[in-house]
Amino acid sequence: MKKLLAISMLTSASMMLTACGSGGAESKEVSLPIMNPQAAEIGTVTLTQLNRGGVEVKIDVSGLTPGTHAMHFHEFGKCDAPDYKSAGGHFNPDGVAHGEVDDGPHPGDMMNVGIQPDGTGRFVVKNMKVNLRAGPLPALMDADGTALIIHAGEDDYESQPSGAAGPRVACAVIPAG
Repeated sequence: MKKLLAISMLTSASMMLTACGSGGAESKEVSLPIMNPQAAEIGTVTLTQLNRGGVEVKIDVSGLTPGTHAMHFHEFGKCDAPDYKSAGGHFNPDGVAHGEVDDGPHPGDMMNVGIQPDGTGRFVVKNMKVNLRAGPLPALMDADGTALIIHAGEDDYESQPSGAAGPRVACAVIPAG
């Protein structure tokens, strides 16, 4: 009798978990590899949808030049090495200016990040101008995806269209969703 009760309870719990599980629901978090121009994985980016809109961007990276680097979302989910030009320009669906100017910032803009003397960086930033998937804000996981790019230099937050941040030194594909 106890065995039958235990089996019945496990079956019921399994059915409830299945009903509450994915069942077509989309994850609110995605972790993706960050690649260098030699196509080697140098870290991860974890994107988490925030409840009231916006995305938390958590980076864990190594192998970069120490110092301050710009980080942006770019318009296409492509990271063709070595220059990552396949990612296109900054993610800017509304066509507004870049940086801290009257008509900016656009959704692809994010803060500069610091890479430690040993070439590592661990940081969390929030971008309140995008969603992971469709919603009231532009979606990173749109029809053609987007990319997270880390640049060689820092963003001056004024130069148009990209902040004079220099070459693209790391890239993560954010797939279509």
